[in-house]
Amino acid sequence: MALLAGIDEAGYGPHLGPLVVAAAALRFPGRDLPDPDLWPALADHVHKRPGGAGGRAVVCDSKAAYTGGGAGLARLERTVLGFLAAGGVRPRSFADLLEALSPGPAAHAGHADPEDRQPWHRPEDVPLPAAATADEVDAAAARLAAGLASIGASGGRLWVNTAPPARLNRLMNEGGRNKAQALFALNADLLVAIRGAEPDAPVHVTVDRHGGRRYYGGLLAGAFPMDAVEVLGESPAESRYRLRPSGAGPDAAMDITVRDRCEAWSLVTALASMAAKYVRELDMGLLNAYFAARVPDLRPTAGYGRDAWRFLAEVAAARSADGVPDAAILRSR
Repeated sequence: MALLAGIDEAGYGPHLGPLVVAAAALRFPGRDLPDPDLWPALADHVHKRPGGAGGRAVVCDSKAAYTGGGAGLARLERTVLGFLAAGGVRPRSFADLLEALSPGPAAHAGHADPEDRQPWHRPEDVPLPAAATADEVDAAAARLAAGLASIGASGGRLWVNTAPPARLNRLMNEGGRNKAQALFALNADLLVAIRGAEPDAPVHVTVDRHGGRRYYGGLLAGAFPMDAVEVLGESPAESRYRLRPSGAGPDAAMDITVRDRCEAWSLVTALASMAAKYVRELDMGLLNAYFAARVPDLRPTAGYGRDAWRFLAEVAAARSADGVPDAAILRSR
């Protein structure tokens, strides 16, 4: 058995809302893994663009899949919930989804600490599917299951590591990290989860590049101090590494490839991108709904740029009345 996995994030740039990092994985028989560009092999079942899918499941970069509004959320939902349903996982609420996709107890720590005061974060109040229909999710699940079976893939898994502002601020301020290093720490949690899924098997993880960072060997060595970290190549096009756990068998290496726009090359990274964006949009929906009930005519925000400051000013009185500290809603960097 061998594992092909991908990691991507949503929400790295805004001032408000969570940074969400997700991983997707597929098992393949034997010890060899296919090229991460699985779209040609799955062309009868999966489409790489939102347009012209013709009933096929859409798996692509979340920036292309999510065009805003209910239609964009439904497109993300059909694929993410369809992929889970193909593996027998059917969350009935946003809370169920977070529980099913958690890589460990720290993944939602920023939501769990009562001192963080996020009264809008009530995922149990969001039934799923939220925008798509159950029939649409089932149709996507059937397409994905048939496609994955046709290439010998099985055991699909998703993990999501969520850092709302309070947790992200702690990662940066208490750990002495900058924002890019905090992003890597969230990625490292997912790398641990991926390895744990197949600890004695070959694993290949494809990761979207973190900004302009080209060198990851030192970060990997710090995250996996008991592993031998081999640099296979570091170029402007991609950076490649091999991690070998101490005392593990000869097949237990985890290869990691980091590329710009990895979600356009690796289907599992594109799937992770859609999962991360889906969770972030559900979370932002809770935030917007909470304050819309308290501030008349409040326009929702995506949390980016000047609009984030507009939103913060308009909800200032409501935040003060509810005792919500800045750190619970606003990132420090």
